[in-house]
Amino acid sequence: MVNIIFILLFILGIGYGLLTNRVDEITKTLLSAPKDGVLIFFEMTCLLIFWSGILEVCKDSGLLQLMTKVLKKIISPLFKEISKDEKALDYISMNFAANLMGIGSAATPFGLKAMKELKRLNNNQEVASKSMITMISINTSGLCIIPSTVISLRQSYGSANSTLMIPYMLIICFLTLSFTILINGLFKKYAN
Repeated sequence: MVNIIFILLFILGIGYGLLTNRVDEITKTLLSAPKDGVLIFFEMTCLLIFWSGILEVCKDSGLLQLMTKVLKKIISPLFKEISKDEKALDYISMNFAANLMGIGSAATPFGLKAMKELKRLNNNQEVASKSMITMISINTSGLCIIPSTVISLRQSYGSANSTLMIPYMLIICFLTLSFTILINGLFKKYAN
């Protein structure tokens, strides 16, 4: 479905450009887009490698375990169905810690391991458990303190101050996270 939407947007954009006599702009964009895409890909890959290295240093130094321990205490009331000594809660905490540092791509393996453990705790049923829904909800709410990907993208596009938006993103992150936890709590309370 998403592919169809992008194809339609692409066709509409080219059609509009042709109707408004912007053939030169269309040609320049079509010829420069692949180069820009490759450059952004390499910049994002370098960023991912850097943050993955930082994550490994945090892991080796014990900082990630400390963050996980603190986060585990904070998030355990949201996951009441999970025992505090389950692996799933450790993986969820590590996923949230990596997301808070703004390295969503490095957080993905922890999220996948957490979901695997949650599925095991759910007796491998095909229907998502309340804990699975809570984890996905929080994960997609934009959980982040250091938006490193956005900073990198702004910097690669020549932003004069690529970190200017951090206070606004923190406010938005807090609001969306609060709203997500509230809505999730209401669904947990009133759903079967």
